[in-house]
Amino acid sequence: MNDLAFLFAVHNHQPVGNFPGIFAAAFRDCYRPLLEALAGHPSFRFALHFSGPLWEYMEENERACWDLVRELSGRGQVELLGGGFYEPILSIIPEEDRLGQIRMMNDFLVENFGQRPRGLWLTERVWEPDLPRTLAAAGIEFTLLDEEHFHYAGIRDLHTTYITESEGRSLRVFPIDKTLRYQVPFHSLEDVEAYLGTIRETGGTAILGDDGEKFGVWPGTHKWVYEDGWLERFLAFIDDREIRTMSFGAYLDSHAPSGRVYLPPASYEEMMEWVLEPDEQEAFRRLKASAGPEDRRFLRGGLFRDFCRKYSEANHLHKRMIMVSREVRASGSPAGGLRHLYKGQCNDPYWHGVFGGLYLPHLREAAYGHLLEAEKSTPDPPGWEVLDFDCDGRDELAYRDPEFGLLVKPSSGGALAEIDYRPWSRNLSNVLSRQREAYHQSAAESAGEGSGEGKSIHELAKKLPPDAAELLRYDRQPRYSMIDHFFRAGTTPEDFRRVDFGEQGDFVDGAFSFEIAGRTLRLERRGAVWAGEEKVPLALRKTIARSAGGLRVDIEIENLSGRPLDVAYGSEWNLLAFPHEIELLGADGAELYGGAFRFEPAGAGEVWAFALRTLSQSEGGFDIIHQGYCLCPVWSMGWAGNGTKRLSVVLKERHGR
Repeated sequence: MNDLAFLFAVHNHQPVGNFPGIFAAAFRDCYRPLLEALAGHPSFRFALHFSGPLWEYMEENERACWDLVRELSGRGQVELLGGGFYEPILSIIPEEDRLGQIRMMNDFLVENFGQRPRGLWLTERVWEPDLPRTLAAAGIEFTLLDEEHFHYAGIRDLHTTYITESEGRSLRVFPIDKTLRYQVPFHSLEDVEAYLGTIRETGGTAILGDDGEKFGVWPGTHKWVYEDGWLERFLAFIDDREIRTMSFGAYLDSHAPSGRVYLPPASYEEMMEWVLEPDEQEAFRRLKASAGPEDRRFLRGGLFRDFCRKYSEANHLHKRMIMVSREVRASGSPAGGLRHLYKGQCNDPYWHGVFGGLYLPHLREAAYGHLLEAEKSTPDPPGWEVLDFDCDGRDELAYRDPEFGLLVKPSSGGALAEIDYRPWSRNLSNVLSRQREAYHQSAAESAGEGSGEGKSIHELAKKLPPDAAELLRYDRQPRYSMIDHFFRAGTTPEDFRRVDFGEQGDFVDGAFSFEIAGRTLRLERRGAVWAGEEKVPLALRKTIARSAGGLRVDIEIENLSGRPLDVAYGSEWNLLAFPHEIELLGADGAELYGGAFRFEPAGAGEVWAFALRTLSQSEGGFDIIHQGYCLCPVWSMGWAGNGTKRLSVVLKERHGR
């Protein structure tokens, strides 16, 4: 088997904002022992990619690992791969930021390890056809993509390399072998040897690139890979069979491309299923199962950008990032502003699949925190701005001053979509709505126990926790604030929590007109509520005013008919607060963030309050995650006829935290 070339790449990543203990455990259980094992076999050449957050952590906290990478680089055993420094999805960030992130990584690797990368690890292998132009402009010669990309382009030989281009800028592309990706390190060496034999017989090249975390971080893998000796046996097997490992760059120099390809937008197969709606996922899987091998090349799931369609919170974060990038570039922000912007582009909170991603509030908080820090390096506008920030074809309203940043959506119930407290660089509205996921049903039906030993993360069976059924309740709209409800008689706080109630009015997602007067914004909708079989016209006006003491919302509800009316009105607010950050005060509202804020609804009869929790999947199984609190002051109101009721809600600053 000495005529077989084997190209082996390892990609390691932890997201911006992940807990320090997770970084430390990943180095202890995976990254350090993996590098030590590879260093013990000097003839084994491989490519290595660490994302920027890991390089920064390693430089500060893992000097032995840092020095080992230097040693491996110095003796020519490791080829370092570039990428966007803070691991963005390159295709969804502005071109200037793509180039800036790649060049930051290039310069970092040259300065610290003496290697200018020729190849790039493409985050989540999310490919769009214009990327060759960007990568070539940044000095990148090649990247690795999943074999699925090539299937969709009609390519049959996957054990070689190809060339593609955009606007005449060319790029070599290596297909990652999916069978090897699933076999290493999860199958026996007999399976691996048999499969490599089939590649050798056809004169092909074995190409493997995948997440390093499967060598010790994923459930059960540390024991399997190290304690049970899989990795050491594998490396000895490569030595004994005289399989020729080499760098991707050396292969590039010695092998011409096998042909030209034009690859459609794609990612790895699982990603393109995760992005589909639950019913679409099931239909797509049925379609694939019924298709023959020759037909499946015409079948692919969704595009990565569809996460912005599937999750309104992902779209909001993405468009907020674009907004901040535009402001930072326009203002000539200092380098610190750019670095915060780049950190806010880290991919993980922009999507959700087998990993928590968007569902993890600490990752969303990190993204918003860095975006708000970047935004603070730019000048504040003089008052309210009218703009379509989220690209939905309808105007939004943005405001910021040294204390608060606000984003209002007049077309969506006149709701507050974002409340930023800028001294903390914290989005107080960073709350995820409860949404149906395909795995809610599939896991409930699964009988698997989810053992991780010898299995890929995509092959693990998972079971819902015993109390999961209560969490499988889904919200009707995003968890914005300042949402106007008119409740049917008899609606209870439990009905509201369970989303098991009827709306009497048409204000929740109706369009409001608006008027700006300095730092004050006035919103109005003329709608109606049902009273029995009759629609009663109402006018609802909301005035948002900033003052030195915080944020005040005055609400006027006018009965435009002479008809008597008794209704229960609620103003729904959703705030990112963890259990230790909130004290509920009954009808008086709540103390928030260690007393730094007080939520005060004037004269409310009661405040319906509950924790928002979601059920999501992760590497190890299912997670019940606290997403924030819903606070809904409720007023019981009656009119004999025409007349106006006046209410208010205040988010009052008390003191700094």
